[in-house]
Amino acid sequence: MTIDKELWSEPEGLLEKFDANKDGLIDFDEFRTMCVDLFGNEEVEKHEYRVRDIFDILDSDEDGTLNQEEWERCCKEWTSVVVNPVNVFLIVDVQNDFIEGTLALRDCGKGQDGAEVVAPINRLLAELRWDKVVYSLDWHPENHIGFYENLGLRELHAESKIGKQEAKPFDTVVFLDPHLEQRLWPKHCVIDSWGAQLHKDLVIVPGSDQLRKGKHPNMEAYSVFADNNRENSRELLNILEGVGATDLYVCGLAYDVCVRATCLDGLRQGYRLAVIEDCCRGVDPADIQETRRTIEDNGGLLTDSENTRRLVEGQNRSIVMALQLAKSLGSKILGDKNPEGDE
Repeated sequence: MTIDKELWSEPEGLLEKFDANKDGLIDFDEFRTMCVDLFGNEEVEKHEYRVRDIFDILDSDEDGTLNQEEWERCCKEWTSVVVNPVNVFLIVDVQNDFIEGTLALRDCGKGQDGAEVVAPINRLLAELRWDKVVYSLDWHPENHIGFYENLGLRELHAESKIGKQEAKPFDTVVFLDPHLEQRLWPKHCVIDSWGAQLHKDLVIVPGSDQLRKGKHPNMEAYSVFADNNRENSRELLNILEGVGATDLYVCGLAYDVCVRATCLDGLRQGYRLAVIEDCCRGVDPADIQETRRTIEDNGGLLTDSENTRRLVEGQNRSIVMALQLAKSLGSKILGDKNPEGDE
């Protein structure tokens, strides 16, 4: 869908185009007409309630119209981002151990094969112009708390339902110190090992970044954004802020573990986020379905490689992702109105 990108960040031009009754305000019907031009009629009809949600967020004084201040904010902070996104491709943990090594998904007995993500990821790297590509890697010390083989190194808490004697790989136990719940994994992605390397067939593009996570022996780090204790790392955020990222396209291994955690953290950070499902594989199909529901419930877009291509090239635009942006803008507006957090 080709559009005049300059027009969509120009309040006066857009007002002249869509203010049908020439009252200097934009009501919902006029806003919906604008959305049809921006997203296409099929997308608007599919997401009517989201269009209304977006309008209600932008209409911060709740009077049923967008006044001059609201309209200028809409154009400069919403439509301009929708038509001029800064796209980051975040490829999570496409490493040897998850494909052919000690934690190969194909050996988990659930019908998933990590090798299947490499070809579609490579196509997206070859065919699309990304503003930044980031690869994450699990990068664990030998004594990492998540390894089943290290179970004997730490005491279990009395509340752990599974004891050391009966515990098996993929069981969940509760450790005493540090006091945390931990799923036990076969030893994998040990620092500087073959298993920790990105898969040999995965294309590494010039100018990309590689981030290593899970380096602390006593704490998992499923998300590329933060350890499992919710302590944020600035490394990924600094990269995203450095390029002015607006849109994150996430894929990799495993869908129901590290991809899931990364997506939910990205949404919490306020990014427009899509997960590319044909570029993901997981541990357990049941957990994957729960992951899909959770990402959608938190505002993420579930998509595939072909639609990703259309979105990044600007042929399509997503109302789901546009609502993510409106919600972030709405939170900012509330913060500006109430900087001290007063009631």
